Amino acid sequence: MVQAPGREDDDEATRSLSVLGRLGLAGQTAFFAALTGLTVRIAALGGGSGHQADPHGALALVSRPVIGKVAIGIVALGFLLFGVTRVLGAVRDRDAPTGRRVATGLQGVFFALAVWVPASYLGGDGRAGSQQQQQRTTAELLHLPGGRGVVVALGLVVLVVCILQIRVALQRDFRDGLELAAAPRVVRRVVDVAGVVGIIARSVVFLPVGAFLIVSAVRADPGQSYGTDAEMLQLSGHPWGVAVLALVAAGLATFVVYSALETRYRQVLSAR
Repeated sequence: MVQAPGREDDDEATRSLSVLGRLGLAGQTAFFAALTGLTVRIAALGGGSGHQADPHGALALVSRPVIGKVAIGIVALGFLLFGVTRVLGAVRDRDAPTGRRVATGLQGVFFALAVWVPASYLGGDGRAGSQQQQQRTTAELLHLPGGRGVVVALGLVVLVVCILQIRVALQRDFRDGLELAAAPRVVRRVVDVAGVVGIIARSVVFLPVGAFLIVSAVRADPGQSYGTDAEMLQLSGHPWGVAVLALVAAGLATFVVYSALETRYRQVLSAR
């Protein structure tokens, strides 16, 4: 049966978007692998690693060789395209529950906004993604008309996305958008365990960032806008904090495993 030219074009566009969306997922995997390594280093050296456990530290580590800079550029493009495909999936997948479509759309917006960090870093802003950059950006927003409301809204978006992701993990809804029917049984089992543990771990790491943004808006103090590096460096100063960091690193490593499998099996153009 010969397909109509319009249908063939649509199928080709869908395949292209899927490939590019997977590139974004591969970038996510690489980023969290670097973040896991930095967390381990901070735990082992008590904060003396010389790197921040945040996007800035991860980018600084990856960008040392020229090929690393190329990889960051590809990841930035992948993040943008994956964000677009997730938003498109949320709009197109009318069979998915409304809550899931909203969560998918927010995930897409988050990825699209996350492009700013690697793009700025490649553009010569060596502070992109750092604690100092976050506080400077927060200060600039607070000085805008209605800026406190904007910062509160940003904090709420981070909180809502993290909470929704924890709910997705606990209910194992992440399996709905994975094409696992033909996957080996061991892969399905690993996805179940790594998805629950990894997604919750990732959400717990970033959940305080949203809370700190809201606190900084309420107090009109950008210094209260802490990132993941501030959280982890404070923990590294306590004996019990090192144990917590070890658990965080284990959780992030588990998410890396899940993210790698998600890159292979995710239905990118779907709200599931």
